[in-house]
Amino acid sequence: MKTRKNIFLSITTAGCAALTSVLTSFTNMEETTCKSTKVDFSGIAHINQSDGRVVNLETTDDSRVYDIANFSVCGDTLVIRSRNNLHTFSSTGKHIACILQEKKVVKTRGIISNVFFENQTVAVHDFNQKTVSWYNLKGEPLSSMKYKIAGEDVFPVHIYPWNGGYIATNAYGGESVDRKTLCFVNKELNTGIAIEGRSLTSGRGISDDISIDEQGNVLYHEQLCDTLFTVRDGMLTPLLAIDFGTHALPEDVARQDIYEREDYVTRLYKEGKPLAGWPSFFQRIGNIIYFTCVSPDNGIVLCRYDEKEGTTRLFAVDFDNPQYMTQLPFFIRDNVAYWQVRDKNNASQNPLLFVFPLDCL
Repeated sequence: MKTRKNIFLSITTAGCAALTSVLTSFTNMEETTCKSTKVDFSGIAHINQSDGRVVNLETTDDSRVYDIANFSVCGDTLVIRSRNNLHTFSSTGKHIACILQEKKVVKTRGIISNVFFENQTVAVHDFNQKTVSWYNLKGEPLSSMKYKIAGEDVFPVHIYPWNGGYIATNAYGGESVDRKTLCFVNKELNTGIAIEGRSLTSGRGISDDISIDEQGNVLYHEQLCDTLFTVRDGMLTPLLAIDFGTHALPEDVARQDIYEREDYVTRLYKEGKPLAGWPSFFQRIGNIIYFTCVSPDNGIVLCRYDEKEGTTRLFAVDFDNPQYMTQLPFFIRDNVAYWQVRDKNNASQNPLLFVFPLDCL
């Protein structure tokens, strides 16, 4: 297992904890209780396709979107990152520009670590080059900044604007380094402070790890971990335990490292028993937390957790075309939801987006 871990030392961040109503970290974080919500797959409500619209993302040699890592909406423009590709599309799906293309990024030995959006610009963080570069929505370069942060405690991988500076996930430093999961970084990206409460245990990470709402509240989650975290009083603390019941990872498996959990899930799929759960793409709108997950029949459903009521409702889409299937990537802007869809008959085409108002839920 140690060899496998070393593969990811310079790539991304992560580390998971066990799921129960009492959460025990793989680090020295004390046992902490937090709210819990039950996900009941027997009560899924349905959204009609007529409640929204399907947007086909134009497929050309210059606009290839394999899978959506993360995306945003700026006015009438869709900004979509896929691997080391970064594209803009119109609200009707017409390709506008290729801001970055994978073959060019790789040629310069770069890695698009993450993308964020501020003041109608697209900012790209390159982990290998240690740069943040800004572009307009047409793909034209605006500015670039090279940064260097010295010290063992802060080594940012994913960077997000927050509180006049940035909040970032850290890179794994190896088993001999107690590097915290998150850190605060100043606007100039030259100094940072580690956030206490949780330490990294592997180099595994995900593209949608941090979400920040309009009030500046942070949501953080990890791969194959049914616990949602937040930053409170300068500490990374558990916020919500998501209870998938009999469909969740067994407790003994959940307590193992990410590689063991991935192996367990792979075995389930080979046996025709896909895992239900895998919560992803969290966003908080007011007192509602939205996220997607995998259902027991291997479909993707939308979950709507009401923080006041403490309950979670599930939704699926009834498409007119039975070959359409929703996938995990999900995003909300101005009370409009954008949900990635695949056409099983056209796997070589770009994904589609199902766009619908939140008030239809």
